[in-house]
Amino acid sequence: MQQIFQKNGITWIKINQPSPEDIEYVKTAFRFHPIVIKSIVSPTFHPAIESYKDHLFLILHFPIIYQNQKTNVAVEIDFLITKKLLITITYKNHPVLDEFFNEISRDKKLQRQFINNHTGKLVYGIIDGLMSSLINDLDFLEQEVTRIEDKIFEGQHATIVEEISQARRDILDFKRIASPLQTVLKLLPDIAAKFYDKEIKPYFTDLLTAESKIRHLIENHKETIESLNSTNESLLSNKVSKIITLLTIFSAVILPLNFLASIWGMNHRFLPFRDGPNDFWIVAGVMAVIAFILILIFRRQKWL
Repeated sequence: MQQIFQKNGITWIKINQPSPEDIEYVKTAFRFHPIVIKSIVSPTFHPAIESYKDHLFLILHFPIIYQNQKTNVAVEIDFLITKKLLITITYKNHPVLDEFFNEISRDKKLQRQFINNHTGKLVYGIIDGLMSSLINDLDFLEQEVTRIEDKIFEGQHATIVEEISQARRDILDFKRIASPLQTVLKLLPDIAAKFYDKEIKPYFTDLLTAESKIRHLIENHKETIESLNSTNESLLSNKVSKIITLLTIFSAVILPLNFLASIWGMNHRFLPFRDGPNDFWIVAGVMAVIAFILILIFRRQKWL
């Protein structure tokens, strides 16, 4: 599916889920290097930046964290860049990219901001918007981590295990997909300055600041959720230990009483405190005294 925006001699062609016809169109629209054409036929697994004499080829991957869902995705965006033409290719829908395209198509303020004598600011605006969406996703993950922390200290240890696992998965998915951005974004300012002009370099350098913030937020969320997981496991373990301790003490109290009951249950001719009118109460009293003494011993040892 193709969408085209043109303004002041600048053309942005947005292609989603490219068909063979779309690939052929890109091949004939501009003389991109054969390696570039080969690369856009199917998705790739790694970000990259390639500089040619009259065009650039940029591959970036962005995570999308779906709220209230157990699956996340990585969306690849390929940028085929000349000074007057920008082609973006996605193999899955990216709502932020779609929204930015729709906004710049109708918003004259955005057009004045990002459309000038070359495609440099447009490329910057797209990547900056995508990076901002990552920060919004990280804000959502922070809310999830905070909610999990509150539930842990409210004592909901058993029910929170699955939620911790899901949050850990979201954070690890985000880190795995977003971390490789750093390598490409470090190279981009110098390549862009050489391709366009020196005035464009501060814009792409600004992307490094956003990337650094994202990287630190990811690490912070990762450390926090790991600490919460350890805390929850410790609290669960402590709770289980208390239960086992109580059951052990209960067993220790019952064991001698069961032993006495077994003895007085034997069918022998001679057995003390048997066949008398108060024998039951005497034996029951002895059992109660033994149980009381054992409980006092346990309390003295601070096991209760």
